[in-house]
Amino acid sequence: MLSEKALQEAISISQMTPGPVAVNLATYIGYLKYGLLGAFLNTFFLVIPAIIYYYTAKAILKRFNLKRNILMKSLRLSTVILISMTFLSVLKPVVVENNYLSIIIAIYALILFIKTKLDPIYIILSSALIGMIVFSII
Repeated sequence: MLSEKALQEAISISQMTPGPVAVNLATYIGYLKYGLLGAFLNTFFLVIPAIIYYYTAKAILKRFNLKRNILMKSLRLSTVILISMTFLSVLKPVVVENNYLSIIIAIYALILFIKTKLDPIYIILSSALIGMIVFSII
């Protein structure tokens, strides 16, 4: 089991590497806990259900002649709720610990994202760099 701090570090690292965050996170945690085999197995077992769901949904859509766009619209709300819950669970320790520096860095990143046309990877990297500098000084 990972502590909340270890999970936050893993999420930060997985966001800085290319690819879907869930896959990067699964690979990273698998590697931390069980080495190369753990990284492979975590990634494999994360991806396999999606592949099974895809082919199952495709068969159901074909069999019952459901319209794809109606199905996708109905799933949109649940996706937003899941992402919001994940965001809140990561945000909770920052707010509870009154970690104002992390909040300031997050606001900085949000303002850069909204006000500029910078690629998000540069915002993430600059936020990580600021965090490393600020938290190594404290």
